[in-house]
Amino acid sequence: MNSQFSLRVVLITILLGSLCPAKNRASDDEGANLLAKAASLQNIHEKGGPPFQLQMHIHAEHLTSKPMDGDYAEVWMASNKWRREIALPGFTQLEIGDVDSKWLTRSLDFKPRVVYLSEVAVEYFVHPGAQQEAVVKSVRNRKYKGTELRCVELVDSEGKQPRELCFNDAGNLVSETRGLQRFEYGEFSKFATKVFPKAIQVYESDKQILHIRADDLSAPADSRDNLFQHEAAARQLAACDRWPKLVKKVAPQYPNQARQNHQQGTVTLYAVLSGNGEVERTRVLESQGASLDQSASEAVQLWVYSPMSCGTTPLETEIEVQVNYALQY
Repeated sequence: MNSQFSLRVVLITILLGSLCPAKNRASDDEGANLLAKAASLQNIHEKGGPPFQLQMHIHAEHLTSKPMDGDYAEVWMASNKWRREIALPGFTQLEIGDVDSKWLTRSLDFKPRVVYLSEVAVEYFVHPGAQQEAVVKSVRNRKYKGTELRCVELVDSEGKQPRELCFNDAGNLVSETRGLQRFEYGEFSKFATKVFPKAIQVYESDKQILHIRADDLSAPADSRDNLFQHEAAARQLAACDRWPKLVKKVAPQYPNQARQNHQQGTVTLYAVLSGNGEVERTRVLESQGASLDQSASEAVQLWVYSPMSCGTTPLETEIEVQVNYALQY
């Protein structure tokens, strides 16, 4: 019986990175074109685009001890002037964006998975295919729910961390699959020249965990300057157009007792990176037992990422890390 790890890093700050297609393959150009077309259709945060307000309702299942409902509200005037609020039972979060960063006020000292996944679901659609050094591996047809889709498989520069993005005939992103997670988009509506889904579904291990409903995407009803002023105690974080790159990874050890007890599963961690890319602290968001949690936390705290800076000063970044413990027989 051997142990095998599958380490998957998922970032809290998910913004548009660079696409670097592989060379001399016909599918590469098609894949890049599909991604570029979707980004052009869907990027409501596009520089010079019209201001908007976005209001959504969030319904979560299986992420907490009982179903949970919350609200997402965003007002975007420009890339250096925006605010985003998320409210759930017992939790509030406000982000104010400026030229080089975002300013965070939160009622807890970590980001719950409901909040993280809601933000990720929006970012994956607005910036399809975003990740540093993404390589087009293949392009193929896939029939899904009776509809023929064109799907692009991407990997990182080392040929790892595969993900699949599928587009409809209009060029809109319909689904994105990354590891155990799948994001589905539907009921598309137009705002100015852009498209946005009214319905977003999020699945993990084929179990639906989020249903997000966009109730309003329209011109801002209120754009007073004081809406975009952060509190003095707000925490400054990076809000860059790229991902922090993992430059040092230490593999976690499979605890002997956990292996003997046939303990398996995915430990999900919230982690804060310092301005120089070191992991300052972690918190277990989804547990697989004390020994596996400790092993994952101890390893991840030794990881190092590239520093994140939107301007001249490196800033803290929040990420989510999933460490999968699986036994092979």
